[in-house]
Amino acid sequence: MAASATAQDAEQLLADESLAEERLLEELENEEIPAHIREARLEALKRQAHQFQEMKTKGYGIYSELTEEKEFLDLTTSEEKCIVHFFHPDFRRCAILDGHLQKLSEKYFETKFAKINVEKAKFFVEKLKIRILPALFCFREGKVIDKLIGFEDLGDSDHFQTEALERRLGKSGVIEFAGEEEEKKTVFGYQRHGGGSDDSDED
Repeated sequence: MAASATAQDAEQLLADESLAEERLLEELENEEIPAHIREARLEALKRQAHQFQEMKTKGYGIYSELTEEKEFLDLTTSEEKCIVHFFHPDFRRCAILDGHLQKLSEKYFETKFAKINVEKAKFFVEKLKIRILPALFCFREGKVIDKLIGFEDLGDSDHFQTEALERRLGKSGVIEFAGEEEEKKTVFGYQRHGGGSDDSDED
């Protein structure tokens, strides 16, 4: 799915269609955008919003908890891309990771996000040789393509930013991380200008 709108954009648009009109008016100030392009992008955003809604009913855009190993097997073998967090409810770092994964699940609709309690997945814990928690496994077409064990790849700190995890997962290809420049683009594909000035008089 094209990354021209985030899941949050779609949710807002579905909740209040006038939001799209407001965004259009905001971007009318950019004289570089021809009217026919504005209209086409607005219609594309509306279509994408309804597509997001359909995907959400199929479990995309949410961070779900698997209750048994069969659900884990079904998920990893039926989805093109998915991320599974093996956790224990008593582990503080697992709870920290949950918060970041919740945010990412709402942003990357093309990938399914889930977690499973290690106490309910003992066979796969042994098969995947999980010894340290949290353990995050990335799957593509049923195969493990990457894994994050503990917080070593995230600076080994409890206070890492969600973007650090986002970038790390983007390297594996399990999510399509666009980067900061893409995030700054408007819904019509143009660069969004911040309110502050980044200009400097320094040489």
